[in-house]
Amino acid sequence: MEETPMLFPVSPTEFWKQIKLVMEEVVDAKLSSTISVEKRADDLPEKTLLKLAEVCTLFRVSKPTLYEWMKQEKLKSFKIRSRRYFSRADIEALISQLNR
Repeated sequence: MEETPMLFPVSPTEFWKQIKLVMEEVVDAKLSSTISVEKRADDLPEKTLLKLAEVCTLFRVSKPTLYEWMKQEKLKSFKIRSRRYFSRADIEALISQLNR
């Protein structure tokens, strides 16, 4: 392969090695996050209704993110007095949708 001049402080061969390593790290991270979503489905408590904090912990998201999901109708909630609850069936459906 012909060496082309580049404005980088490394050789083209070393540059492509570094790019390959970065891409492998990104793919590995993505695969591990997919596996962790599947694993979280097994970690669901046996309760029929889950509290907001439990769902945040399960999906590893913040409360504003969960409220945004409710606004986008990705996840339904039930308000009982001053508390919000989420159906276990709805959460399982969202997990299976995220695994696709």
